[in-house]
Amino acid sequence: MKEVLAFIQNKKHEFAELALFEYLQDQSIDPRQRLAFAPCLSPLVMGFADLWKDIFRQEPTNNKIQALINQHTYEEQYHWHWLLEDMQKLELNQSLTFNDALRFLWGEETQKTRQVCPKIDRCIFRAEPLQKLVALEVSEATANVFFSMTQKAANELQGITKKQYRYFGGHHLGQENNHNINTHDVLRVFEEIPLTDEQRQEYFELVNQLFEAFAESMDELLAYAKTHKIEQPLLV
Repeated sequence: MKEVLAFIQNKKHEFAELALFEYLQDQSIDPRQRLAFAPCLSPLVMGFADLWKDIFRQEPTNNKIQALINQHTYEEQYHWHWLLEDMQKLELNQSLTFNDALRFLWGEETQKTRQVCPKIDRCIFRAEPLQKLVALEVSEATANVFFSMTQKAANELQGITKKQYRYFGGHHLGQENNHNINTHDVLRVFEEIPLTDEQRQEYFELVNQLFEAFAESMDELLAYAKTHKIEQPLLV
């Protein structure tokens, strides 16, 4: 498994070079505008709430890897609450008719982002724990990059508004970094798991597919932030 985890780290470094993350660090742009894509994250964030509970988690289990995954799902399950908090503080909690809300959530602006969770679902539905672990590690890697960059904008904004942004700021990043599954001892256990050549190749392909899906979502978020002023109503 060591080779697969190393491959994930290499893909993580590539992921960190995406244009969205350069944009999030651009101090010439209002930090609130840099986070204007927040509503577009909704399908991804809420989708993961379901994935943790219904797809990644499997109880009861006697498998040690599945048990670690189960623990992680409980640590992650309610992070979406913080997104709702931050959208309120960013003044993005706008009133829409139900029809307009549906048009936004299923519109062109969220097309790629909507596809991430269904893709993960298709890849790991009823899969063995190791395949779930690979998908989880990709998700953790992309989240670490994303929140490391949103934290910069959130910290700048906090200095202006004196409000804490728990989803986009340091609180969330700290929680991500302190997950049990990211501890040195647990990672060593993962590295020492033997794989067949067939498994290794299958997991390499899974890593590529999921990083591609996340990258397409990040590009979509950037396009929205660049074309939609945060003061304007949501596009429907």
